[in-house]
Amino acid sequence: MPLSKLHLTALEITHSLTAPQIKSILSHLGPTTIEKMTDYTFSHRARLIKPMLSYDGAAVALSFLPAAGENLPNEGGEGVRSKEDDRYSYHHLRRDLFNIAKETGVSIDSRYVVPSSHITIARFLTQEDHDSGEKMRLFVEKIEGINAWLKGEGVEWIVGQEKGLDCREGTLWYGGGVTVRIGRGF
Repeated sequence: MPLSKLHLTALEITHSLTAPQIKSILSHLGPTTIEKMTDYTFSHRARLIKPMLSYDGAAVALSFLPAAGENLPNEGGEGVRSKEDDRYSYHHLRRDLFNIAKETGVSIDSRYVVPSSHITIARFLTQEDHDSGEKMRLFVEKIEGINAWLKGEGVEWIVGQEKGLDCREGTLWYGGGVTVRIGRGF
């Protein structure tokens, strides 16, 4: 039987369980809690900044840093954030989602002990694209070029922008699984 996981963007609730075990957890959370969690960013907006590609022998990921008042556009005007807005960070968001889930009695069993704000972009199924010094040099140059471009663009992401959090279940690795509910965006 394939193993499944339950993941809410910003919080992995569990992993490596059977589909019936995941269904049981979803049932325990209930539709009201899932709605509360997926809509949470509508009124609790955390900003992530300074995206950067990183890689290891298994994958390439796009990582962000939680904003703390830096890189703000000129204050004033509609939709512009202030330093006060950044007092609520990505770490606060993860903490709040964790607490909402825990209030239902669900056990949080994430693979990621340390809070991380990353998106896995690619996984390496083999190492043949990196099996020589020249291939690795070209790969690193490409990553460094993209990172320089990202830094120059001043990219940021306010979690929940356009759509809320995505509660997903199933074999989520490599793009599988299904959405249980997508929250409201702003």
